[in-house]
Amino acid sequence: MLPPDSWAGSAALGMFHRNDFASTPDDRYARQLRRGFRRLRFEPAVESEYRRALIETERLSAAICAGVGGCVWLAFALLDLHRISALGLWQQMDAAVWLWLGARWSVLVLLLGGALVIRNRRGDYGWLSWTMYTAMGVAIAFSSWIIHTKGGFAADSAQIVVVMAAFLPLGLTFRRALAAALVVAAVSIFVLLVLDAHYELAHRMQIAAMLLLAMPVTAMGGYLREYSQRRQFLLTAILDRQAHTDPLTGLANRRSLFAHAERVAQLAARDGCGVALAIIDVDHFKHFNDGYGHGAGDLALQRVAEALGADLRTPFDMAARLGGEEFCVLLYGVTPDAAQARFDALLGRVRQLAIPHAGSPAGFLTLSGGAAMLGPHGRFDVLADRADAALYRAKREGRDRLRWA
Repeated sequence: MLPPDSWAGSAALGMFHRNDFASTPDDRYARQLRRGFRRLRFEPAVESEYRRALIETERLSAAICAGVGGCVWLAFALLDLHRISALGLWQQMDAAVWLWLGARWSVLVLLLGGALVIRNRRGDYGWLSWTMYTAMGVAIAFSSWIIHTKGGFAADSAQIVVVMAAFLPLGLTFRRALAAALVVAAVSIFVLLVLDAHYELAHRMQIAAMLLLAMPVTAMGGYLREYSQRRQFLLTAILDRQAHTDPLTGLANRRSLFAHAERVAQLAARDGCGVALAIIDVDHFKHFNDGYGHGAGDLALQRVAEALGADLRTPFDMAARLGGEEFCVLLYGVTPDAAQARFDALLGRVRQLAIPHAGSPAGFLTLSGGAAMLGPHGRFDVLADRADAALYRAKREGRDRLRWA
């Protein structure tokens, strides 16, 4: 057995930079949770993920809101036809009446069509929701003014409800919803105070004040709702990472590997692509831990994991830690010769690290591996058994080598 202090007393200490590896790989979701997000913004990569998740989470509710809004809008469009008849405007259709009808029916088409697009088409619909909402608010403001000028009745207070609706689950972030609500409120107040003189100024000032008061109240609710959504997103991502990732190395764990590999096997059978699997073991790792300590062993495993994950070229490639000092690398869309070259290069990268190991014949850390190719319509569990058998053959033949099943 190596002397207990051999690790600390050797030049091998310089082979590791402890600042390069935390005790566990950095988790950007946990880091974001620690930093906080009072301004409702994540770091760019996490922010992009959150927005994609928001779009998909609120897709159904946004489509329902648009559809219900369209149905209510249709009722008002039909009411407009009655109003025009009651006011006798069919015989004297001017530009204002045409604008009133055009705005009402155009927004109706936008709402109902938007509901179908949001529900049935993939992709970001945030700007569509923003456009539908602001078009509806602006149309209500100008339609009410025109109705008043023609001697009809329109409820000005309806704009308060419209302002509050900006923070419904429409697939909008808080900032987008706030911008939309401000646009609608500003247009409504302008029309109410500058253009529409149907009511006395005191009444119009009262409606404008109610609109202004509605903004901070509903915005506060919208802010708190999104803050809670963002926190839940981070917590869910952290739990998902913990469930599918090895905490020491940051590679996929056994559970994640097997779930991924089953999907890859089905895809390979459909597309006729080659799949190669290598099961890899760190040679004489028990002696390494006994001689240098478990802390140094953890650092060594992290460096090995980094080397194994350095040549994953497609989304279907995967490096995983199966447990202890045993790893696995899955390559998709490769021929046997290409897989051989990449696995050899992988073992070579670990040799180039030259991690000192007095308990190894080579004098530094080495790997043994067993590899196999997935057969036509093959199963991953069978592939893993074949690669595992090849690994034991590599060990029997002296380690520090790769053997094929």
